[in-house]
Amino acid sequence: MSTSPVTNIARRPGGRTADVTQRVHEAVFDIMLDSGIEACTFSSVAERAGVERSTLYRRYPDRMDMIIDTWMARGEAELLPAATGRFATDLRAVLGRIAELLATPIGPALLAFVAELRKRSGSDFSRTFFDRRMAYFGPMFDAAVERGDLDPGVDRETLFSFAAGPLYFRLFIAGRPLDDAFIDAIVENVCWLYCGTRAAVQ
Repeated sequence: MSTSPVTNIARRPGGRTADVTQRVHEAVFDIMLDSGIEACTFSSVAERAGVERSTLYRRYPDRMDMIIDTWMARGEAELLPAATGRFATDLRAVLGRIAELLATPIGPALLAFVAELRKRSGSDFSRTFFDRRMAYFGPMFDAAVERGDLDPGVDRETLFSFAAGPLYFRLFIAGRPLDDAFIDAIVENVCWLYCGTRAAVQ
């Protein structure tokens, strides 16, 4: 079984390959949401995507690589909210977007998938996924540093963990809703800790 976080597959952009890739990703995602990770097999994905199983065998060493590829593509497709010109409101927009996604069936499906991968020896998908997310949010942090909102030496990973972590705990552990007041409180506390000021995020 492959343990790489994502399979390196040479694909030409556009055309039939891109269409097949999109259909495979949609099939994987729909099956996981409907029936869970165990139901996401080569056979079920091929049937739902309308492709031959041999197509999947050529692309992926095993089904977990196929599922990982789908989640990576899903993460890259999520758009960073438009910059607002202030770190507090930029962070508020990002946390709001995460809260929206976690409140849909996507949230539990992603957590179940990561939990499954963490049980597999050698899998570092969660680390790779988080690293990609941090790179994706890089422009938000860069702009905040340039404006003087954040210190150049700020530990971005720790800051983002402090900001996003409470969302997961409140929703999946405490079983409480992710309302606006809770998200605003997170932003205020993070800005007090890292920016030296309480943030007005309204």
